[in-house]
Amino acid sequence: MKSTPHLYVSALPFSPVQSIIYKQFSPKYSNLAQIVDGGEPGWPNHQLTIRGHDHYVTSVTFSPDGKRIASGSTDKTIYLWDAETGLQLGSPLTGHTDEVCSVAFSPDGKRIASGSTDKTICLWDAETGLQLGSPLTGHTDEVCSVAFSPDGERIASGSTDKTICLWDAETGLQLGSPLTGHTDEVCSVAFSPDGKRIASGSRDKTICLWDAETGLQLGSPLIGHTDEVYSVAFSPDGKRIASGSTDKTICLWDAETGLQLGSPLTGHTDEVCSMAFSPDGQSVVSGSSDNTIHIWNSHTDAVVNLHSDNMPRQVSHSLCYSSIPSHALLDSNVYIPESDFNVRALLELDSSGWITSPAGHLLLWIPSYMPRPSLYSPYKLFVIGKHTKLDLSRMVHGSKWIECNYMGHIGK
Repeated sequence: MKSTPHLYVSALPFSPVQSIIYKQFSPKYSNLAQIVDGGEPGWPNHQLTIRGHDHYVTSVTFSPDGKRIASGSTDKTIYLWDAETGLQLGSPLTGHTDEVCSVAFSPDGKRIASGSTDKTICLWDAETGLQLGSPLTGHTDEVCSVAFSPDGERIASGSTDKTICLWDAETGLQLGSPLTGHTDEVCSVAFSPDGKRIASGSRDKTICLWDAETGLQLGSPLIGHTDEVYSVAFSPDGKRIASGSTDKTICLWDAETGLQLGSPLTGHTDEVCSMAFSPDGQSVVSGSSDNTIHIWNSHTDAVVNLHSDNMPRQVSHSLCYSSIPSHALLDSNVYIPESDFNVRALLELDSSGWITSPAGHLLLWIPSYMPRPSLYSPYKLFVIGKHTKLDLSRMVHGSKWIECNYMGHIGK
């Protein structure tokens, strides 16, 4: 806010009707802008938009403490962000010569691993952004997925070359021979919470389990999907595996026996690109090319649809939960009533969201989470987006702002 009065004049009208601040103060301040249709019942799910990459963001992940976000992009860079403010931390991490497909924080949050279409894995100092050593080479095709072991000592990588490679996270040396068994591209790799097993999902429609020490395949491939498996994730207790597929379903598996648990979860109308368990293991989140994110009860077939078709068409192929429970990693016409302010001149809405008077005075600020339209006419009702309407007929402004409450004063 640019002025203290707008803590009342602007902030209160746009506070969700179920919020504590609205319930406590709105009855006392009647001479404000009023939302007459389409007000938010609660604070919006969409908390922050971060911009900086020049092209598609292919992978995002929270640091273990939930304070930072790392993002990889087809623009060949990795960015670090403050998870609370959205501010960029330092300069972009540059070193890859092609698209960055996957990024992962080490368990202690001090390093970042990135896999790229340039066939390499790079390690970075998460504080300074400096590259640690030379790129890890060994794959013969693009690296689709990277994951740290829970102790941070190893890195697993899955590749279009149909193999999984294991690496010493300190020295960058490859550990043993590539793990072979898949007959097509390995799209996703994940360590079990105890670090003893690795799960991999492939375009060959299967999930494979591997002994993380010996590299030996454990049992037969898990078969159930009817199309490519894009994403795999272990539950926090290591007892279950979730997989998402181009067949539009999510499957749950017993991590010990490899048996499928129940029927595939159906609800998406396009390929499932990414999966993640909640920290308590009770929920699974799935992201899809159908422009939606679903949250499922991991023990039943229940589903909550978080987003709808108004989402951008490009859905990130990476989802993750933060260690902070509240975090999980979008033109219209405007009118002013004829009687408003006894003003007949056209008001303006500036780029920062302020409605200003002809003299340039700040009258009302529209929150960034609401569509900020262009001003259309000075004589009707103020309409934001398709469903939100503001009645400005009782709103006081300028030097009369102190009359915004029904007693005619504030703080006296």
